[in-house]
Amino acid sequence: MNKKMDMHEAKEQTQEMMSKSIASTEKVMDGVIEFNAAVFKGGETLAKKIYDNYVDNVAATFDSMKALNKSNDFGDFYKTAASNAATSAERVSDQTKGVVELSTKVMRETSEVGRTAFTNSFQINL
Repeated sequence: MNKKMDMHEAKEQTQEMMSKSIASTEKVMDGVIEFNAAVFKGGETLAKKIYDNYVDNVAATFDSMKALNKSNDFGDFYKTAASNAATSAERVSDQTKGVVELSTKVMRETSEVGRTAFTNSFQINL
């Protein structure tokens, strides 16, 4: 009879240990899912910014070509081309700065989500 009690007790302890393990693993997986969602959201935000810059650059290129096409002589063509190049360089510089700032913001937000998820996933109960 004593052996049956030991087996029953062992079974209960094993079930309790497995329940805790499953709950702990679920907590970790919830954190992983939360972190991955933040990574995808950040990637989507950056991709949209880069795409918007691309669309702006294509439109600006066509505007530049139209302005060059209206030139009447070489001097006007040169002046327009130089102006277009300066404007383009300024725009690309501003866009690059914007992407860097947005990337920094996204990295901070994603890192914070990761830190929180990691901390919550691996809490130790003392």
